[in-house]
Amino acid sequence: MHFPSNPPPARVLVIEDNQDTADSIARFLRVGCGFEVRTTLDGEKGLKLALADPPDAIVCDIGLPRLNGLKVARELTDSLTTKPLLIAVTAYGGTYPEEMAREAGFDHYLVKPADPFRIEGLIQGHVQHKFGDGETN
Repeated sequence: MHFPSNPPPARVLVIEDNQDTADSIARFLRVGCGFEVRTTLDGEKGLKLALADPPDAIVCDIGLPRLNGLKVARELTDSLTTKPLLIAVTAYGGTYPEEMAREAGFDHYLVKPADPFRIEGLIQGHVQHKFGDGETN
């Protein structure tokens, strides 16, 4: 008898300088979605964590201390052979900031307060595409 294997839980890195925002996003993704979640409060540490142990997805603010989110995205895009899903969650709204984020390597651009269910859906879609749907016939 063959049982279909489920993909491992998504591994997510949250890079957000507001502690409350970082904690609430991480808690939702960990408890509500079953993802493995790490957090950091600055871009430099986030980049180091992502390069040392690349996650499946990164939820990243743009306006970060030590290294802004645009530079984080550019470095990851240039350095990793398999780029994680990059989701910008930022207070910067408008067409120009979104264009800058996409040019830097972000796959999605959400303005705060971002819907956590939308973040979950983006990550789930990425993981399902990466690992397949887990079903066999």
